[in-house]
Amino acid sequence: MGEWFGNSWVWNLQWRRLLYDWEIEDLRGLEHMIQLNEPKRDTEDGVLWHSTEVASYPTKCIYAKFNDSPGSSLPNSIAPIIWKNFIPPRAKLTIWLANQEKLKTGDFLVEKGIITQQNAWCPFCRNEIESNSHILFVCRFAWSAWMEVLKWWGLSAPLHMQFSKFSIQWLGLADGRRHRHFWALMFGCIIWSLWYERNLIKFERKIPNLQNFVSSLRIRIGIWAKEMMGSFGCAPNAIYNADSFIMYS
Repeated sequence: MGEWFGNSWVWNLQWRRLLYDWEIEDLRGLEHMIQLNEPKRDTEDGVLWHSTEVASYPTKCIYAKFNDSPGSSLPNSIAPIIWKNFIPPRAKLTIWLANQEKLKTGDFLVEKGIITQQNAWCPFCRNEIESNSHILFVCRFAWSAWMEVLKWWGLSAPLHMQFSKFSIQWLGLADGRRHRHFWALMFGCIIWSLWYERNLIKFERKIPNLQNFVSSLRIRIGIWAKEMMGSFGCAPNAIYNADSFIMYS
């Protein structure tokens, strides 16, 4: 990361791979930011917080200010469905990137000059250029998967095609706090499963099959739900019986 030359610290960032051209701009921004924060010899690290007169760092205060700031892309209404969700870390990362419109979809890769437009079509339908909203909500394959999940519970609802509004509407279908946890889990599981299926199709030449996808999705939700019930310390029939859920048809 760096080394001392006398009493001055010199940053020396090293990367495990060559950076893409579109990453150079981000690197320059990082270098500028860290140059403004020079370590000092024989000085203990600490945190200085100017917004409140307290001796210790007010975590709750900074969390609220960060989420409510005008430039925030992760408002308080969205944060719980990601960070307080009982889903694996890889799924949390995926839905966080999706909310940020940062999944490496076809349109993103074309914009960065990594692939050509002819290689950027949606792997599910092959009818439109792949984008965050298309691959997760708009595509007939993805939308049909969401509607199939609603049918499991005898529900139907008009849902928005934009991530934040869709997620809020989805959680609104839950009945009660514990059911809300389960609906948040299903949301995360579906988002991650669609992205995982997309990668299998693009990189392992899997053939899209909605029926097979929905069947595997049911099993995955059931398995994740059992893990969630363990975290809650629930009885086997609490929230939803995950074993019955897996076997339901």
